[in-house]
Amino acid sequence: MGGAGGGGDDVKVLGTWASPHTLRVRLALRLKGVSYHYVEQDPNKENTTGELLLPGNKQPVMMIHGGKPVCESSNILQYINDIFAGDLLPADSYERAAARYWADFIDNTLVDAMYKAAWGKTEIEKAEGKNQEAAAVRALEGALRECSTPFFGGKNAGYVDIVLGSLLPWVHATDATRGVKTFDHAMTPLLAVWTDRFCELKAAQSVMLDVTKEVDFAMAMSLRRSAQRERANCYILWYISIFCTVPILFMISMLL
Repeated sequence: MGGAGGGGDDVKVLGTWASPHTLRVRLALRLKGVSYHYVEQDPNKENTTGELLLPGNKQPVMMIHGGKPVCESSNILQYINDIFAGDLLPADSYERAAARYWADFIDNTLVDAMYKAAWGKTEIEKAEGKNQEAAAVRALEGALRECSTPFFGGKNAGYVDIVLGSLLPWVHATDATRGVKTFDHAMTPLLAVWTDRFCELKAAQSVMLDVTKEVDFAMAMSLRRSAQRERANCYILWYISIFCTVPILFMISMLL
């Protein structure tokens, strides 16, 4: 069970608006009723605010509480759960372990599959990603069915709901760019209803990202990755041409 509540100037969140890891920290604080000060960061530029630099990894988020930094979103969620009043995890030990399992499943299996399906290097890799994504979504649909409750956390949103809910803007954005619907009312009716229910939470509405902005960002990422691949292919062709040309020139010089 969490300790006393609080927040305000004592709690500060440093992150980037497009990061699901930043969003999940903000969701957890809102669900706990903890006020905080949010500081938008650009991980590609040197910090000029005097704050601690964000960790240079794929999870650019940090929470500072009482002057002490806590890094990495899963650690921050656990810290929030332990320090502030209320509990994001079930009281039962087995159910707590199950919640952590599904949170890890979302962070690893689902996210990896979504990434591969959207930004795979080849069409074969993208197809594999789509199949893996579909299997992961079906598994989550089954997990929600076993809960027999509105949320993964029971009657109220909890740990797993925060982790999956933080991905919803990206899910909607990649769905729009790919012309698909990940949480479909026909194929995954429970997840589709859960999505609507989660987005209707006041805590979610106060911090949930604008889908249009997220779509634009996702499309920009796709274009940037395509340009990077094209440059890489040009370099490869250049090296191949050099590798093939030099021996030929050498042979010609020997014949002269």
